[in-house]
Amino acid sequence: MLDALAFAAPLHVLVVDPDPHAADVVRRALASTEAGARVSTATALVPGIARLRSGGPACVVAELALPDADGVDVVRRLRGVRPGVPVIVHAAAATAEVVAAAMRRGACDFVRKGPGATARLAAAVREALGRSGLLGGDDVPSAPPAAPPPGLVAGTSGMRRVLALAERAAHSTVPVLIEGETGTGKELIARAVHERGPRAAAPFVVQSCAALAETLLESELFGHRRGAFTGADRDRPGLFAEAGDGTVFLDEVGEAPPAVQAKLLRVLQHGEVKAVGADRPHVVRARVVAATNRRLADEVAAERFRADLYYRLAVFPLQLPALRHRAADIPALAEAFRRRFEREERRETAGFTAETLAALAAYAWPGNVRELEHEVHRLVLTVPQGQRIRPQHVAPHVRAGALGPSAPEPLCRVLARVELALIRQRLDALPTKAAAARSLGITREALYAKMRRLGLRMDGE
Repeated sequence: MLDALAFAAPLHVLVVDPDPHAADVVRRALASTEAGARVSTATALVPGIARLRSGGPACVVAELALPDADGVDVVRRLRGVRPGVPVIVHAAAATAEVVAAAMRRGACDFVRKGPGATARLAAAVREALGRSGLLGGDDVPSAPPAAPPPGLVAGTSGMRRVLALAERAAHSTVPVLIEGETGTGKELIARAVHERGPRAAAPFVVQSCAALAETLLESELFGHRRGAFTGADRDRPGLFAEAGDGTVFLDEVGEAPPAVQAKLLRVLQHGEVKAVGADRPHVVRARVVAATNRRLADEVAAERFRADLYYRLAVFPLQLPALRHRAADIPALAEAFRRRFEREERRETAGFTAETLAALAAYAWPGNVRELEHEVHRLVLTVPQGQRIRPQHVAPHVRAGALGPSAPEPLCRVLARVELALIRQRLDALPTKAAAARSLGITREALYAKMRRLGLRMDGE
């Protein structure tokens, strides 16, 4: 059933189609997803627009061949009436060019009429309403849940909004796409979405799409049959099968190779996967939560990521703010990390001085929350037990970055410091220098040159 948080009243869908049987197809599709759903019909565009203006329908399913309009003009005019209402094209025949043009005009999905259309329409309506109704815009509460997930601090309005949206996402079934810079806590949010919803008792499995070569990643996610490739000495079910009714978290999904993207699209469209070397697909039930440190819309525009997969993943998008944009949270985060590491390391300090917390809050933290976490861990290990953590204990580059306009730092040094921190973070996070270079958008040779210039060690891969 569609998320009850999204809809206070029964779902109302408008079908604009000259074929009277089209409305029956939509009714059958909605019967499996939303009890009490209402379907209104219009056999031409003009009466369809009149019904849409009445304010009732929350979604439109429209044919492109109408008595009084044709092609993408149907989408354009429907979207012009109420831009916030999603339009799904349900057409008997349309070329790839027409479908692409309709999507550019604002259609959120395309379902071809024929066998299998009923189930496909159900998924399309669910996803379309996930984008428009579930996200709700202005009605998203500004306060976080009563008990924020462990490890998450949300004192700023931006982070409170993220947690409120994550709470809504937890009670839905739609895919979630978490975008944010490296180190902002995307996996923490993904775990919160899983653990605060009805799937909490089921597995939460994690796979980085940047960590494995294409063949290995495909096998890891979708499984393989014995003998499918060299070394495949037994059947492997794959993470989607292992997750069962749980959640598959795809980290750095923007790095997924084209073959893997195609299989992920099939998972989201039809709920099935085909193991490497298998003769037929099998059904999977796991929910997908994906994360990326890139802006996937830009990757789609550059033709490095499939547009259809992006629209499937981004049903419920969450944008995590960088730490520099939520500086008010830094003192609370630092204190939380200090308490945690003091327990783990069995070393106690006397806490931060106010000046130290101010210095930490004044630094830009290019590595985000992860960089702050590492710095606090270092402080717990190096400050003598029982002493206050003072500004002189803080790493020199953090103190220098926190000095502000009273002691300006040359631009070249600021850029070099940020570049050094970013390269270190990528080298630590990714398995090879080649992968780090790709994530930075430079060649491996250019990465080596920067490492030599910045004084980083050139150990082997």
